[in-house]
Amino acid sequence: MTEHLETNSPTLAEELLGVVQGVDGVMAVYPAQPFWQSIAGAAVAAVTGEQLPLIGLSGHGDGIAVKARIGVGILRPAPEVAREAAAAVRRRLGNKSAVVEILVVKIGQ
Repeated sequence: MTEHLETNSPTLAEELLGVVQGVDGVMAVYPAQPFWQSIAGAAVAAVTGEQLPLIGLSGHGDGIAVKARIGVGILRPAPEVAREAAAAVRRRLGNKSAVVEILVVKIGQ
């Protein structure tokens, strides 16, 4: 049986944020949509005080698309951390068809 997941669910986004943050080597999670790609969203966030979503969720055919932008430390290779984060998200989603995009946008201490 396939679990139904709501792509606009703040609870799912929060759960997946915790999953990504729990991966060894992930030092930060940045808004899923870069500022320059979401000027309107950034303006609304500035006015309302709402934070831009750190985990992007959208419907993808019969499945779900997940996007996260992370910063990693220097102790583990960035590609390894990104792969592990993507695998952790897929494990959390279970049997649900998913496209998971983890982008490393910063490498530092």
